[in-house]
Amino acid sequence: MALPEDRLIPIEKFPEAARRFVSPDAPDRLKEMLSKGLVPMKPVVQLCSLYQIAMAETGALHEEAEKTVLNMPDASLKQVIKQPMLPLVLDWLATLFASDKSLVRAILLNPVTDDETVLRIADAADEAICDLIAQNQMRLLRCPALIEALYFNPTARASTVDRMLDFAARNQLQLSAIPDYEAIVAEIGGQIPQTEEEQAAADALFRDAQEALRELSGDGSEDAIDAAVDVMQQTMRSADDFDDRSEAEAENEKKMSAAGRIRQLNVAQKVRLALMGNSAERGILIRDTNKVVARTVIRSPAVTDSEVLAYAKNKSLIDEVISYIASNRKWTRHYAVKLNLVKNPKTPTTEAMRFLTHLRLSDLRLVAKSRDVAGPISKAAKNMIKARMQ
Repeated sequence: MALPEDRLIPIEKFPEAARRFVSPDAPDRLKEMLSKGLVPMKPVVQLCSLYQIAMAETGALHEEAEKTVLNMPDASLKQVIKQPMLPLVLDWLATLFASDKSLVRAILLNPVTDDETVLRIADAADEAICDLIAQNQMRLLRCPALIEALYFNPTARASTVDRMLDFAARNQLQLSAIPDYEAIVAEIGGQIPQTEEEQAAADALFRDAQEALRELSGDGSEDAIDAAVDVMQQTMRSADDFDDRSEAEAENEKKMSAAGRIRQLNVAQKVRLALMGNSAERGILIRDTNKVVARTVIRSPAVTDSEVLAYAKNKSLIDEVISYIASNRKWTRHYAVKLNLVKNPKTPTTEAMRFLTHLRLSDLRLVAKSRDVAGPISKAAKNMIKARMQ
């Protein structure tokens, strides 16, 4: 489904008695009566007529029509919303009553509500509304973008998101907005929380990790990020370590360090945490020991040029991250990124050689003297210096 560009309802769709009020050439007196709710009509017809006035008119008539709808009793609106009606009207109501959870729920439960409307609701939905959207598998199949919207919605429960990803994988849906989606699904490996207790535990763990990441990121400075990464590395535990914890330690889980809480997440959850996070939080998770996490962070559409500049010079990042930066023309158009990549020993030699030709003489001299760069890069820099000095 798709909402039409022309948001007006064709006049012929209205009952004959209503057309004289909603017609473009209807007298203002009749339009005013309609906008104030003074014309006796069936509830569905009245709602559609008020929609038409709100869409077609500006100023007082537009405001009066919306005011009339907003003042309708919730019980009456719910009864009308449950009935088959034009998706355009439901879309309008979803905007007017965006903060009314009970009415939004009724709109979502109407089978004729357009996917575009649901997608807009999903972007700002709370936990309960996210769950309701995720339950409609027919709609998810028809509009996979809903899965992506809920994935990036921080209020969506971790267990809900895991179930949707598993559902998408089983139905071979393409989710291009989620970087490295196939690898994320592979990491889930069908291990989806089944019981309510398991789901609640997974959700609580994810919320704790969100808070822990905020704590670790501090003021967002490079020093704070470096300190956070040090803590993450110091608290690294193997899966066996977690299995061997005593019952008392497990019950005392809330007192574990922030880093420890993050490390308990599975790969798919860490990835989602990174994609929803800010630059400081991405700066911590891009150094995760799992390649899927680090690789997904660098592919996030939220990554900025300033972040890339810092990543390009970071020698502790995995090779794949550096290679991805080096192959991205958008980022390598910046001179500072080229320079950082040349100086980073993890940059592929062929790429470093390519960027070397763009460096200023002063920077070539630094590269030629550096002990960090590979031998061929240092030698090439010296040759370029000689060639430019001739």
